[in-house]
Amino acid sequence: MSTAAEGSEAPGDGAGPGGGPLTDEDIRVYRHFLEVSPDTDGAPARLGMPPARFAESVARLTARQLLRPDGPHRHEALSPGLAAASLTTSSQAQVRELMRRIDTTHRELGPLGPLYERQVRRGLEGTATELLTDGEAVRHRLAELSAQVRHSVLTAHPTLGGPETLRAARELDSDLLDRGVRYRTVVPHTARRQREALHHMTLLNGLGAEVRTAAVIPGRLIILDDDTAVVPTATGGAAVLHDPTVVTFLTVIFDHIWEHARPVGTGGADNEVFEDVELAVLRHLEHGRSDDFIARKLGISTRTMRRYLAGLCEKLQVETRFQLGLAAARLGLLSDARAQDDGG
Repeated sequence: MSTAAEGSEAPGDGAGPGGGPLTDEDIRVYRHFLEVSPDTDGAPARLGMPPARFAESVARLTARQLLRPDGPHRHEALSPGLAAASLTTSSQAQVRELMRRIDTTHRELGPLGPLYERQVRRGLEGTATELLTDGEAVRHRLAELSAQVRHSVLTAHPTLGGPETLRAARELDSDLLDRGVRYRTVVPHTARRQREALHHMTLLNGLGAEVRTAAVIPGRLIILDDDTAVVPTATGGAAVLHDPTVVTFLTVIFDHIWEHARPVGTGGADNEVFEDVELAVLRHLEHGRSDDFIARKLGISTRTMRRYLAGLCEKLQVETRFQLGLAAARLGLLSDARAQDDGG
């Protein structure tokens, strides 16, 4: 027998009229009156129910207008559709009234919205933050800001775009460098193994930019002339920040990333660079993160991340992630990874 048949009929649990929800036994009682007999005499015995529980079930069904007394010891089974319509008439009227009130409220207050928004925008004019709502707005504003740069640009990119995006970025970067602007940028170590990204970094170096790579870059960041910062928003746009305190703080973050990054084009650094990537993979694995999460953080494909994982397993002569974690801890590699995070 179901829990509902034995369970609580406490009011206030979302039940309808009749002191509780319909139970499996109530359905059996309803089917008895509908299909077997309208007589109550002998019905509890035929249904295998105690008379008291049978009486409670009849009361619930009657309260829901599924049964109607039809003489002594008789009940007629009624249409559930008609019962539902009858029981919900008042609720439907309340719903219609609520909908009418909602519609009236929107009609009355709606025209005031643009007035409020205009005032909010006026209040924000000249403040320390601009919000750009989409990628096109971000590209347009960056072009404007780049044209105004006088002496320095700092950028950190956790991932690099495709060939077209990189070509468009180089046009802006080339103009900045031609004007004598000092340009420093940090991109992921993994860009060194991506042909288009490596070509992009080599060209920037040739133009006079300073390019470094790091194992982990926490987020995208652009700082212009030490007084303007551009950071992405969760909605696909960006925030342009002018507050001196905020920009100074972001500059400190960039400097920390820059100090722990490795220059591009120095030769002989690849082994060290990709050891850094492997340490980053180990650190993420230690925290139980998924392959997809790790790949996103390192700016690589999931397939490439798994190649790093396979390489680590081969280096440490283990077969599973668990064994890899034990071997890394035994060799002190996880301590090394944490020391890198802490600036050690």
